Parts: sequence; structure tokens; C-alpha cells
Amino acid sequence: MDVAVQWVRTYWTRRTRGGPQAARRSALPEAFPLPDASPPFVHDVRMYEGTGYEPEFSLAEGLPPEDMVRLTEADGVLRVKLVPDHSSRELTGLEAGRKSEGVPLKRRHTLRWQVNYRLAAEWGWYYRLDTLNVAYGMWSAEVFVQPPVRRIDGRTLLYGGDSPHRTSPHRTRRARRTRS
Repeated sequence: MDVAVQWVRTYWTRRTRGGPQAARRSALPEAFPLPDASPPFVHDVRMYEGTGYEPEFSLAEGLPPEDMVRLTEADGVLRVKLVPDHSSRELTGLEAGRKSEGVPLKRRHTLRWQVNYRLAAEWGWYYRLDTLNVAYGMWSAEVFVQPPVRRIDGRTLLYGGDSPHRTSPHRTRRARRTRS
């Protein structure tokens, strides 16, 4: 399968949830140049609050594990289905890819899919933003540095309330009431 996958994960705790730290985290890259490798491969990038979000890189040959993302190819179309992290208490934001067939991607197209999580640990809550970048067909080292052909924003508000990324029906009703 002629596919390059880059998974960028950012981790933080409640200590850096708001204000200048949130602005700093929002400015972190969603993608990085790819290493010189033959497809299929997974380029994993992790950035942790505790290390000042300094990127840590690793490379694995082959496709990503099927318990994380399912990639199926048929008739020149790659279907991408993100599998929710069941250790998370927040499984929202995955509706677009929960369809049994997944998200279709044509050859020479790219996908950027973002999902965030609130996760429990013995010491308390922590948060994670996953950015899954997928290139199907021909690609270069800089493929993910460019805007993707297809983008799915599955982020949800992790701290309570309405999501700033999507309009909920509740938020829409409230907005209509205030206009009249």
C-alpha cells in the first residue's frame, strides 16, 4: 500500500490548560517533514508539556496498528477509519469516521484529522491532541507541511461547555433566542 502516515500527538496537564500556555500549544506544528523512508510507514511525533513540547520522532515500517486506525484500499480509493482511544473518557469528535466504510481518500490526496482526548491517570487528568496526517499515492518529504486536500476537525471542548470548533444544536438555539 502506497501510504505515508504521520501521527502528531501533543500531551499536557491541567497545569497548562489556559492562557499563554494554551496559546503556545495552539501554535505548535500540526505536521513535520517526513523522513526518507519507503511506504508504507508511520512517522510518530510526540510533544510533551514536561519537555517544553520539544518534538520526539520515531519511524515504524508498515501500516499503523488496526486498533488505532484502519486503512483499506479498493479501486484506487483509500478508506481511513480512526479507532477511538477507549482509555479516554471523552470519545466525542470521531463521528465523521465512525461510519463503517471510513473516510475516502483518492490517490495523491492528503488527509489531516484532528481529535482530542481527556484521559485519566492515577495522578489526575491529562489531555492529548492527535493529528493524523495521511498521504495516499505519490508524496514528498514536505507533503504534510502543505495544507491537506481533506481536513476533519473532530476536536471537542475538553473542559466542559460547548465546543468552539463545532456548533451544537443547543448553542444554535441559544444564539437564535438572543437575536430576536
